Amino acid sequence: MEKADRAGKAPSGERSVLTEAEAKRLLDRYGVPVVRETVAEGAEDAVIKARAMGFPAVLKGLGVQLSHKTERGLVRLNLLSESEVRRAAQEIGKAAGSDLEGYLVQPMLTGRREFVAGLIRDAQFGPVVMFGLGGILTEALRDVAFRIAPFDEQEAHQMLEEIRAADLLGAFRGEAPADREAFVRSLVGLSRLGMDNPDVIEVDINPLLVGPDGAVTAVDALVVLDKKRTASAGVPKPSEDPKSFLDVMLAPKSIAVIGASRSKSQEESWMSLMGVIARFGYQGRLYPINPKADEIDGYKAYPDLGSLPEPADLVIVSVAAPRVPAALRDCVASGHRNVHIFAAGFKETGEEEGIRLQREIEEIAVGGGLRVIGPNCMGIYNPKARVATWEPAPAQSGPVAFVSQSGGHAGDFTVLASRFGILFSKAISYGNALTLDCTDFLPYLADDDDTKIICLYLEGVKDGGKLLRQVQQINRTKPVIVMKGGLTKSGARAVASHTGSLAGGEHIWEAFYRQSGAVKVATLEEMADVLQAFLHLGPPQGSQVCVIGTGGGIGVSAADAFGRAGLDMSPLAEETRAALRDFVPAAGNMIRNPVDAGVAFSDPKVLEKALRILSKDPGVDMIVVSLHLDWFFDIAQGKHIVNLARYLGGEGKNNASGKPLVVSWRCYRTDSGIEQTRQAVQQELINGGVPAYEGFTRTAFALSRMVQYFDDCYRKRGRGKAGKKTGSF
Repeated sequence: MEKADRAGKAPSGERSVLTEAEAKRLLDRYGVPVVRETVAEGAEDAVIKARAMGFPAVLKGLGVQLSHKTERGLVRLNLLSESEVRRAAQEIGKAAGSDLEGYLVQPMLTGRREFVAGLIRDAQFGPVVMFGLGGILTEALRDVAFRIAPFDEQEAHQMLEEIRAADLLGAFRGEAPADREAFVRSLVGLSRLGMDNPDVIEVDINPLLVGPDGAVTAVDALVVLDKKRTASAGVPKPSEDPKSFLDVMLAPKSIAVIGASRSKSQEESWMSLMGVIARFGYQGRLYPINPKADEIDGYKAYPDLGSLPEPADLVIVSVAAPRVPAALRDCVASGHRNVHIFAAGFKETGEEEGIRLQREIEEIAVGGGLRVIGPNCMGIYNPKARVATWEPAPAQSGPVAFVSQSGGHAGDFTVLASRFGILFSKAISYGNALTLDCTDFLPYLADDDDTKIICLYLEGVKDGGKLLRQVQQINRTKPVIVMKGGLTKSGARAVASHTGSLAGGEHIWEAFYRQSGAVKVATLEEMADVLQAFLHLGPPQGSQVCVIGTGGGIGVSAADAFGRAGLDMSPLAEETRAALRDFVPAAGNMIRNPVDAGVAFSDPKVLEKALRILSKDPGVDMIVVSLHLDWFFDIAQGKHIVNLARYLGGEGKNNASGKPLVVSWRCYRTDSGIEQTRQAVQQELINGGVPAYEGFTRTAFALSRMVQYFDDCYRKRGRGKAGKKTGSF
């Protein structure tokens, strides 16, 4: 029989599993408190070593093929004598057969609390560490937290608090609190193990047993290897500085369009990229590439790129997928390196021919040093440079950048956001990310003076670790708002057919959000809501919200909405209530929080007085004005509520003592004219830079995301809660 104790050397083969003894020696080197155990070569050796260790004892079968010992009946617990050990060894030997390489002899440990820790190597993020509730119910309960390696002790401590069963780490039914530092050392050790050993693709420690005295012990462990991986696997390759070419690519002075054609009809005009670019007001030089035409839409046509009078700053490839390889070869031959592939029909199809075509164009692009946006994407929108490759798109520029893997989302969001007065510095739709991924655009936008906030829509990423590091750095000065598609099983399938990306696991992306500080949104609408808050509000001092409006029913619904979002609605101070009571009658008006004060909405001057009083309350960090359009529409045919909105967008926000002021509106009537009034109210608030949301749920979501962002920023800087900076982005 081959000896199981192989001094930590992995078994041969492309994919293999360490024996439990080997796994624990490896874990011990990284600070995991493993159980004291010894390896026995045969049944009699097991008896001798159990006698030396002391009873009660545990006996396990040992072997490379014995990774699921419990299921195969290869574990015997609470053995009280030599005869019981001998009999257990014989039974294990019979059950294991030729897979048996030896035995593990361990002391019988007791403890009622079992946890699990482990490591997986994710295709996008590399080594990821898990911690959670362990034992036989681990997979059923799924009470786990994840972190992307590498991480420090602070992140490990947070992992312990994130699981639902965190209370079990304290004193429990007469047993001492668990040794948290032992857990932290184990998690950080797993992080280092994953970074140091690229061939380790999976580690499972289940259970991490907590004894009555609080001691933590790993009593079982599994380590899976992939011998195909080399020591350099996963190390990012040096890349070209994106600024050196994105300055030109995103603001080209000349554009060549391969596949340009005459618009055959008004219905098909949107398909003509030449027409889209020209209609947006592009001021540079346009070169249509079409060997079958002399002129297209008033522009001289050329048969190929080599025939151009000058090198174009950007080449747009707008031909059918099978013709794209030839177009890229033309780019390489003529020295054109900046390329946008509009065409679709590649790996996103999931079909053999599309996948083959993607491999082919990737070989051409990489070999020729091409910088490719796409394929399967809408391309570039830079209103300041008068460049747009989709329409409609607002002509005005603003402080927000949007990087989207989806072309549809890029076009939709630039239009949706403009309804709320949100405008863009740049937007990039990059599709299948042939050579340029989101991590190529982020450093550029981080240094872009025209960009104050960065929004991302992602379906997958080639180097998740690089993305994490970038967002961690950028988020310190510019908020990064991230919408991740494909987090559900159905969404993951849709992503695979959309851009051919790996979706990644929901738990892993949740770890990304926690570690990076990125602002998490699930829809484009949520992204727009959060943007309003970041663009127009300064950092809140805390999470306390005061709501002022009309109608007693708002109290419960407001408290529920803000409570679910992690915000608080504490009662106002006695001094504040006394000041309000001077002009708010007691009958039918509550002034605890929320403030139900119809009189405050009778005149902007009265509302001004109320806002000044509320903003001076030290327990108020943010003020929400609840506007019930239905109630006020009948006053002066809606003009009164429009005047209130004009006040809030002007003097009103200045009467909040610098504290964030937002409007939450509701409207249920469908009378003639009420929709026009609602639009007028919203426009007044947009003009004044006051965020306005339909209902308390959307209001609470946006404010909570802003509070969470600033709390995270200040916590990581060691300054506690957010608080002293004023002004918006």
